[in-house]
Amino acid sequence: MKLDDTLGFILGRVSRKVHYRLDHIFKSHHITIEQWVGLRMIDEAGPLCQKDLACRMEKNQNTIKALIDRLEAKELVTRTEDPKDRRNLILTLTGEGESLLDTLSPLEDEVNEAIESVLPPEETETLKQLLLQLEKKL
Repeated sequence: MKLDDTLGFILGRVSRKVHYRLDHIFKSHHITIEQWVGLRMIDEAGPLCQKDLACRMEKNQNTIKALIDRLEAKELVTRTEDPKDRRNLILTLTGEGESLLDTLSPLEDEVNEAIESVLPPEETETLKQLLLQLEKKL
């Protein structure tokens, strides 16, 4: 089988195209896609401890610590000790972090809508379900 015909190669190519579109938007706001994902996850599930964020993002603790260091330096998140367990650091968005989400979320939505508009809605939903099945088995 030719490389161009393999599922992994096709998924990677599509992923890079989406990544480039989002990266272009986020760069102008001095944030990376990985930082954006961290902010969104803290917003959606937060307050969130660093360990839980690492699990959700499928990253190791050191990678998450560095990510949070950068977000904290940009004053987008704060870390506080968990009063129930001082070993845990609780992550919350700052006002600046919430403001950035308010600014960038509609732009991210536009990219996602453009991607999803390529296929009919029922095919988009089928594709999502198939990709989720694939993710669970890998």
